[in-house]
Amino acid sequence: MQTQLLPQIGNDSIYLEYLDQTNGRSTKSVIDEFPFIIGRNATCNLTVESGRVSREHAEVVRHGSGYLIRDLRSTNGVYINGQQIDEHVLVDGDTVSIADFEFDFHCPAAATTRQTVTLAMEDRAQAARPAEDPHLLIQALRTVNQWSGLNRIDPGLTSIQAINDPKTVGHWCPLFRKAYQSHDETRLLKDSLVLENPLRLLQHVSAMFALQERQDTGGFLLLELDQADLQRPDLLETVGWIRSSFGASLKVVLGAKIDVWEASLFGNPIVDDLRGMGVKIAVVGIDQFKPPIVSDVLEHCTMIGVAASALSAASRSPAVANSIQEFIQEVSSTGCQALAQAGSGGPDNQALEQMGFQAVVRFPT
Repeated sequence: MQTQLLPQIGNDSIYLEYLDQTNGRSTKSVIDEFPFIIGRNATCNLTVESGRVSREHAEVVRHGSGYLIRDLRSTNGVYINGQQIDEHVLVDGDTVSIADFEFDFHCPAAATTRQTVTLAMEDRAQAARPAEDPHLLIQALRTVNQWSGLNRIDPGLTSIQAINDPKTVGHWCPLFRKAYQSHDETRLLKDSLVLENPLRLLQHVSAMFALQERQDTGGFLLLELDQADLQRPDLLETVGWIRSSFGASLKVVLGAKIDVWEASLFGNPIVDDLRGMGVKIAVVGIDQFKPPIVSDVLEHCTMIGVAASALSAASRSPAVANSIQEFIQEVSSTGCQALAQAGSGGPDNQALEQMGFQAVVRFPT
């Protein structure tokens, strides 16, 4: 790849930024004349040396007070944020994909900044640790765009079945790290919130689209959350969008462990707003029953989920099974539904029904 590099870029400069594959460094190509041609020819303003790139692949031109990118009838097309385009009005933060190369368009003076970039930068500022490697930031943002563009945001939905009836009564959307634990790309998550947080939001939205595609809009959608999720304003926006899309046909349930709810259920304006929207609360992952659980949170939840580890112990110990049954009888008297979070080899439905469960979600083991 060849381009002219300038020692300084002014505040009003527009440019394409990319990761130089030869040295791994972030490189900027200033767009300083129009039309700005991108292609394989050495005469192009930005030369991309690849057999999959057309001689003159795309051009950037002025468009009113902004800028527009246009596909010049290339063989392999031009993609913006994962979507193929013929032409597209660029905004700050757009990712331009040409063959195997990606470029981030930047227009610092523009009033509009893409939401994904803003979200990632906010997360980075809130990370409460030393500044992250800028190359990691670039890689993380590109992964977000690639996954969303390639429809790789798999919500990891698991059906929730009624105990005494094989019908599906709801769906479980797990924590992002659980849904993606087998993906190599999630290795970045160990050190960076920049990637995880935007993808969590996209995972929840993808859960909604998956249910729409299945035309399975009855029952409820349980979103499993952790402490960080319950501090994020975009959770409110995402849940609001899900509810407005499905209406009353789908109930949204937020599930978290009891210690998470004890820290966030009371005095949290985000949770207050969610509950004001009619969102239900579930305490999930319960694995201890002695001494008896005493928590104000249980008075506000409509569902409790018993962890697979406790159910496994109940299979081996009648005493544990009795403790679970007593707990379920207590919470059921307040109208709370009991959900078994079982492994594929966990107790059968008859055993679960004897303990008082109304529904079961069986996770692969």
